Formats: sequence, structure tokens, C-alpha cells
Amino acid sequence: MALLARRLAGSTRTTLRPRPMQPRRPSPHHRTLTNATKPDFIPSLLSVPRVPAKPGNWHPTLVHSSGEVKFTVIRLAPNGGEVPKHFHNEGWDYFMSLQGEAVIETKTKEGVERDYEMKTGSFLSVGPGDVHRVRNMSETEEFVFFIAQAPRGRYDFVAVP
Repeated sequence: MALLARRLAGSTRTTLRPRPMQPRRPSPHHRTLTNATKPDFIPSLLSVPRVPAKPGNWHPTLVHSSGEVKFTVIRLAPNGGEVPKHFHNEGWDYFMSLQGEAVIETKTKEGVERDYEMKTGSFLSVGPGDVHRVRNMSETEEFVFFIAQAPRGRYDFVAVP
């Protein structure tokens, strides 16, 4: 009560001063992004070089890998190119279609089966334990997609017959 009386009377003894703002510390995520090597030229994802094919006639090209995420461009040849059936124990797949048409066949841990049609610009995520396969549906055009896979440190590819 005495403090309020002094304030009302105009006393300067208890003048409140604003605290100076402290600079915000960047988050560890921010530091990772700002400390990353930045190229002078950023190529189109469609222009990444083709690598030798894996069984199933698919060509994965690693674009970038960090401690947590792996980014890859995958090309599926026309007329039957596919990433074979597989699942990941802990990893997630995030698909972004860049060119062509394909089907991603999935089967959840609970046994629910579903096919997703992928066209240019389509996005799909597949979680740990879900069996999936990517098939190019075109007889003449390759299917190209970008995939982010996380967490990078515990990522695996478990083939399914």
C-alpha cells in the first residue's frame, strides 16, 4: 500500500525501469541450417544425375544427408520400374512426385491395404512398419520422385517377399 501511495504522490524512488531485452539464442535447429554449406548454384531436382539401377529398375540418387534426414531423388524406369516391397522399423518416408505417374501400394501394420495414385505434385507419407512398394504405371515415361527419410540414424530397408 505504501508503494502505491508513493507512486500516486509522484515519488521517484520506486520508478519502474524496463528490463533491457536479451538477444534470443538461436535454436540448435537454426544453427544447423545457417551453418550448412550453401552452393552458389542450386540445380533442379529433375536434373540430378542418373545412377546405376537397382533390382526393379530404380535409380536412387542421394541429394543430401544430415544427422536426422536423408533426401533422395528416385527415378523409376517406364514399363515396370519399381521400388520393391519393403518396410522400415523406425523410419518414415515422405514422397513428393516430380514427374510422371505411379502407384504406391501400402499395407499398414494392422493389415489395411491401400493404393495411392501419384501424379506430379502429389505428396504421401508412410510410417514405420507399413509395407510399401512404388510402381511406375507408364509404359513410356519414367516416374521421378523426391523422398525425405527420417530419422536418418535409424533408417533401414527391410525387404518383403
